[in-house]
Amino acid sequence: MRRTRSWYKKEMRQLPFLPIPMRAAVVVLVGGLIGPSLSAAERPTKASVAEAIREGAIQLGYDADVGDRLNGLVAGWRCDSMAAERAAARQAPMGGSPAREAAAESRVVDALDRKVREDLAQARAPTRHWHLPEVLADRRAQCLGFCQVWWIVGRAVGLDVVPIEVLTPAEGTLAEYETHVAALVRLADGTVRMIDPRMTIGGSPFRLGVAYRRTGAIWSLADPSNRLGLHRRIRLLDAAGLRAELLMNIANTYRRGGKDAEADPLYEDALASDPDNASLHLAVSETWMKKGRWDDADAEILAALAVDPDSAAAYAAQGRLRARQYRWTEAIAAFDRAITLNPRANEAMAARARAVARLEAARAARPSDAVPEPPAP
Repeated sequence: MRRTRSWYKKEMRQLPFLPIPMRAAVVVLVGGLIGPSLSAAERPTKASVAEAIREGAIQLGYDADVGDRLNGLVAGWRCDSMAAERAAARQAPMGGSPAREAAAESRVVDALDRKVREDLAQARAPTRHWHLPEVLADRRAQCLGFCQVWWIVGRAVGLDVVPIEVLTPAEGTLAEYETHVAALVRLADGTVRMIDPRMTIGGSPFRLGVAYRRTGAIWSLADPSNRLGLHRRIRLLDAAGLRAELLMNIANTYRRGGKDAEADPLYEDALASDPDNASLHLAVSETWMKKGRWDDADAEILAALAVDPDSAAAYAAQGRLRARQYRWTEAIAAFDRAITLNPRANEAMAARARAVARLEAARAARPSDAVPEPPAP
């Protein structure tokens, strides 16, 4: 900035014929074209950015030391310089230019994206690299780990980062029972950028309301050819929604370990934070199924379908419930719908085959009113 200001002072000395008021006007004009300089009080510091990172970790439910460890990870990222560039663009003379401000934001996005990809390797399930302490210990992350780093650090440097739940990825489908999150960054000119280190999405800005069509909580890509290479169906999250994703992963870990008593209240707490999360409705429905509370399980499955009518997991859950109720024809129909929506739904295929076998056995034994034995759990 010092070199730039000396340039326009030199230009002023070459205009001695101008009256003093006009010379002052040129200074204002040229200074506005160059952009503002931040005062010492306005300029973000390493300490202020570090404190914002620490507070972001606390907001997601972590202890303060996790924020301190995250600051250790980003120590070489020059986050204070990113924050300063973002702040300078925001404080441009006379309100600044949205296009110029968005360009500065995009430069910060690119810089942060490079650092995240350089310093964090990809991790695959079933590891716990969705949990920040594990991410920081091993410098490896799953999608939820990446999303948290982006949300915490991006906000600390002045970006408007919005977590998203990915329901249908850019290509193919998610694996059965797989959940995926990524992020959007809102720019000052009304465009957004999609960031997903795991699936290497991080391209050009686009307008959310043009690229997508919204139905309820779900945003579906308007262009079937997907020329932009974006995720095809997404749901926007807030801080509570991101924290709910964390709670769901903790609860899933307990449930896989057979600790339903620890898992169940976490699912319910997470659902209270994010009632539009279809996966959480289905997790709670599984709790009710295990307890034989069919009506409660059915209500949660219907709530999941109300949020996401194209949820293969919800139809698979409906099939499992109908099978537990010995309603084999309805179970088969639900499994068929799940398999149509997600051809990778291997468990739904196996459950459908079992339902078909039970239905055929029941018809062979007592064609009119057979009631078969309860299915194996």
